[in-house]
Amino acid sequence: MMSSESEIRALLEIRVEACQTKDVDRLVELYAPDIVYYDVVPPMQFAGLDEIRSNFVRWFDEYDGPIELETRELIVAAGENVAFAHMLHLDSGKRKNGMQTSIWVRSSLCFRRVGDEWLITHEHISVPIDPQNLRAWFPPDGAPI
Repeated sequence: MMSSESEIRALLEIRVEACQTKDVDRLVELYAPDIVYYDVVPPMQFAGLDEIRSNFVRWFDEYDGPIELETRELIVAAGENVAFAHMLHLDSGKRKNGMQTSIWVRSSLCFRRVGDEWLITHEHISVPIDPQNLRAWFPPDGAPI
């Protein structure tokens, strides 16, 4: 029998694989119907499965080909029915405009056990800002935040 922490880590691996292959159906299956999702793009909040599906389709459509998503500094804390995780992601790929890009994002997730499965109930994605000019800060490719 897997521990709650190992179940969350397995769910997060599925999440990364679904993002890399742009499998929106598999990705949305990981979220609770009452999901609240904060992303780095407007609007400030996406709520419910329809809104996050649309947001993921928008994100996937920005890339020509697969999305590379490297997870670093993953921390998981899991109880019997509630868990959270935070990590850094290096999001890389070729954009439809021809640019090869890499961007570091910070990700925090909350989970709730529903029956015998874990679902993501909240996700928060952020990009650090430079306090000198209040613009998004993008460290060099591959460099840690």
